[in-house]
Amino acid sequence: MIQASIAFSVMVIGVKTATAALPALEVVFFRSLLGSLMMAALMMRKKVSFFGHAEDRKLLFLRGASGFLALTLHFYTISILPMGTAVILNYTGPIFVAILATLFLGERPGIFLGGMVLVAFSGVYLLIGPAFRVDPSQGMGIFLAILSGLFAAVAVTSIRSIRRRESPMTIIFAFTAISTVGSLLYLPFGFRWPPLKEGIALGLVALGSFYGQLWMTIAYRRAPASLVSPFAYLTPLLCFLYGLVFWGEKLTRLNAAGAALILLGGISISVYESRRGKAESLGP
Repeated sequence: MIQASIAFSVMVIGVKTATAALPALEVVFFRSLLGSLMMAALMMRKKVSFFGHAEDRKLLFLRGASGFLALTLHFYTISILPMGTAVILNYTGPIFVAILATLFLGERPGIFLGGMVLVAFSGVYLLIGPAFRVDPSQGMGIFLAILSGLFAAVAVTSIRSIRRRESPMTIIFAFTAISTVGSLLYLPFGFRWPPLKEGIALGLVALGSFYGQLWMTIAYRRAPASLVSPFAYLTPLLCFLYGLVFWGEKLTRLNAAGAALILLGGISISVYESRRGKAESLGP
């Protein structure tokens, strides 16, 4: 899981670099296309179904479509917000999963889970409140970053009933294939041929996301989710560090406190859900 988190953080560096010159949807296209090709090669070697069971295909499509929206918003907000802020707001996904499971799956959250949701949202306020007052123009970017977390939660919630029947590779391929088709529709309106620097960055995006998903899947199969899921939050911590060192992004004490509360809430919810046997994460 530590390897997966580092790989995802490398993906974010690639996204930040590539979106300086390329539209976010073009980055989504190359990430999804290369990811689909690599996943397809692995699936053919392992003889895993590309389409899954017939009764699961609607949920696979929902997972893919919501994942595509989450990924597009995530990449776009990385391009316009401080890196750490964009990433950690996307990592509010587990918080929204807890809420969606209560609203649509009839699950009872309990006092602890409800408390951790409140803690996490308090962190969101501390993280974005001061920044919004200083620069209201960031308001839309912040809203879209939170929305990316919500769509990521929809993607995870949609596969809760099928994750025991379908291979993780089938679920991931549904996501990358739908994201490839969805972003392909945009290309005729804004495609730019990547210069060398951005081309290398696109390679980092594809490799980071592929190995991040692969290693995360292996981690969940080899150890209890309650043990490995907290290490997934190494990614936003690394991204705050990268933003500070490479992009000169600043982090105030209030921002740091907000990020810490989001991490506390997200990790606590992930561990709590995994002990109930309901945690599921397939990565960006």
